[in-house]
Amino acid sequence: MAKATHRPPTRGLTEGAILAALTVIVAAAGLFAPAVGVLLAPLPIMLLTIRWGPRVAILAAVVAAAVLLQFVGPSNALPAAAMFGPPGLALGWGIWRGLGAELTILAGAAAFLLSTSAVVVAANVLLHQDFIGELIKSQMDALRMAASLQQKLGGPSEQITELRQLADQMPNVLHALLPVILAGSALVSSYLCYAVARAALRRVGHALPATRPILTWRVPPVLATALLWISGGLSLASLRLLSLQTAAFDAMLATLFVFGFQGALVGIKWLAARQIPRFAIVLAGLLLISSGPLPIMAVAMLGVLDTWFDYRKLGPGPGPDRPPAGGAATTGGGGEARPGDHTKAVHPR
Repeated sequence: MAKATHRPPTRGLTEGAILAALTVIVAAAGLFAPAVGVLLAPLPIMLLTIRWGPRVAILAAVVAAAVLLQFVGPSNALPAAAMFGPPGLALGWGIWRGLGAELTILAGAAAFLLSTSAVVVAANVLLHQDFIGELIKSQMDALRMAASLQQKLGGPSEQITELRQLADQMPNVLHALLPVILAGSALVSSYLCYAVARAALRRVGHALPATRPILTWRVPPVLATALLWISGGLSLASLRLLSLQTAAFDAMLATLFVFGFQGALVGIKWLAARQIPRFAIVLAGLLLISSGPLPIMAVAMLGVLDTWFDYRKLGPGPGPDRPPAGGAATTGGGGEARPGDHTKAVHPR
């Protein structure tokens, strides 16, 4: 893939100015509809990176942030710039360098996570706004209001006591869950943003690589081994060092989420192979989630075993249900790949 020259041409700077203005509009709309901002605001910066390289895209991102600063103030411009700048640059850089869909999404997730963490720290240090503290306080107030409402309605005293105890424990619980929540949100946001970008940028002549179908996703054995050893090691160490309890809890949750998701894919593929309707599969998943921790741990154990025993038959070898060598050619939603889905974006001359 051809890369941007040392000195961007006039056409690149012109496109940068136009897309910077578009970024401002979408980011301003994202202040009122955060989901729209997360999915759409990075796209102009991403397109600039693909077409002209990171330098033009960084310049456009700085200009867009400066314009937002003038109109909405620092308290709103700071999170808006973090919403479109680093994620758009990371996703565009992954395509510009030809990293492929999976590595590009991981780069975008890292950018989402770093930018979100930077916004929280900067808001606390520079603007004296504790976003995490406000979030925790709002959750505590909601639980206390629910307990008061149940008391006025004559609800069971045991349930009211449990709600109040949960409200008192909320700060510790949320502080422990925060790293896992941020990492999971960053990964989901990056994946959704890439999916939207792939559908949108195809219309302007940039066919992004397709992700493999979700049912073929699997944790590599090396990463699976590392997750299990880290989680187990931290859990054992936390028995002696109380300061490691939070880290051990986060590692356990991350491991449970990763292998639980993989185990759920095993179950979905097994049910789909027996022509079970999709709504029945969804209902079974909801029932499983609401059944308590033991069924979820069983599904996670199934995911661990699938890493080495290949219950979905994803490894090499003959078989009608195995993907072709080199990765599947279908999209993440299961649709057929179009010609050119795996082509790289070409730098305009």
